[in-house]
Amino acid sequence: MVIIMVIYFLNFFFGLSILLQKRINSGLYHYLVLLALILPILTPLLYLVNVFDDITKRKLMKKRKIDLENVPELNYDKTTSRNDVQYFTNGKKLFNDMFMEINEAKHYVHINTFAFNTDEIGKEFLNCLIKCLERGVEVIIICDKLGSLNMKKKYVKEYLTKGGKLVPLLSLLPGINYRNHRKVMIIDNKIAYLGGFNIGDKYLGKKKKLGKWVDSHIKIIGNAVEEIEKRFLADLMYAQKQQINVSNYLINHNFPGNQMIEIVTSGIDTTDFDLIENKVLEEIYQAKEKVYLQTPYLILNDNMLNALLYAKNKGIDVKVMIPSKNDHPFVYQATLAYASLLVNHGIDVFLFSNEAFLHAKVVIIDHHTLISTHNLDVRSFIYSLEIGALVLDKDFTDYLTKVFLKQITYCKQLTKEKVQTYPVWTKLKLALCRLLSHYL
Repeated sequence: MVIIMVIYFLNFFFGLSILLQKRINSGLYHYLVLLALILPILTPLLYLVNVFDDITKRKLMKKRKIDLENVPELNYDKTTSRNDVQYFTNGKKLFNDMFMEINEAKHYVHINTFAFNTDEIGKEFLNCLIKCLERGVEVIIICDKLGSLNMKKKYVKEYLTKGGKLVPLLSLLPGINYRNHRKVMIIDNKIAYLGGFNIGDKYLGKKKKLGKWVDSHIKIIGNAVEEIEKRFLADLMYAQKQQINVSNYLINHNFPGNQMIEIVTSGIDTTDFDLIENKVLEEIYQAKEKVYLQTPYLILNDNMLNALLYAKNKGIDVKVMIPSKNDHPFVYQATLAYASLLVNHGIDVFLFSNEAFLHAKVVIIDHHTLISTHNLDVRSFIYSLEIGALVLDKDFTDYLTKVFLKQITYCKQLTKEKVQTYPVWTKLKLALCRLLSHYL
């Protein structure tokens, strides 16, 4: 009995320490209390995860000052003019376009990605980049250590031998939750790609379990590219702890485009609060007609949930699209839990075709569209380093609205009747995953 009491109070101490963490989602406090009571054995493990995460968090907070010292003109949310934007949902078309532009590069190709796999498309990417190096073009890849865990050194050897650089932004340990989730490619300060696609065969729909891969990525030609390049250079100098001459990369161009784009960077290495989340909240509260959201992972905090309910109660057309299948089982159950919550409040939720996996990260609000690397989940809100492009253009938004409404025809709507008839086992799964959602 004494041993049981000691174990209980130890777990209580660890659970209390978790609840006192400043960056715990306030909306999850009561769930974490329940988690500590129902599964007390997990609290010491979660406590250790928080301790290790705090080590990485402190480093990334110091990175803010280092970034501004390295790139004094670095902005976190700057609006630029004279841009052209092209939208991609298909990996094959996107990668073919990337290869075409890489082959035309004259000065440099800079890539920042969460996952770089050395499978079929990864090898094709490396071969294309090697040809660049042979032409005297600089090539640098920043990757995430965890996301690119499947990268095989033997396939990268020639790329490195030819002078290519491969730099991890964050180490795998100690803080495993804080990850570099930015996915961009910049060519000659002229062209930038940004969005949800990583580099790997999975993103071409070659994983049978997931089927076709539907995502969101944009190609920007214009002044916004420089803001993305500045962020890349800041991340690069931090990662390799080496100064570089920024002006060498900020090549001047005259762009004919007419679209306005605001580049927004978020993550603990920028500010204490999530700038992309705040931008979405600002747009939702100012909405007059519609709020259309696509996200593969839906784990909402109170701020986002309240904003969506406010918009719905104001008579705004609110639609949310999520996958109908999972690539992370526990995350998907948490996604369904929050989707069910929205449905019970009268918000339309659509499950994408079972023949494909929806990985798109799109926010359409009236005449503005945000394409980003940011999911609508706690991981992106709190831990991940992200980047997005808010396109302030009615024609582009009208086009994406048509794409969104077309994609709804491939969906099944999640109804209140369906949610209410979930079997007890399903309800328990959803509830448990919602309890764990801060750590998923």
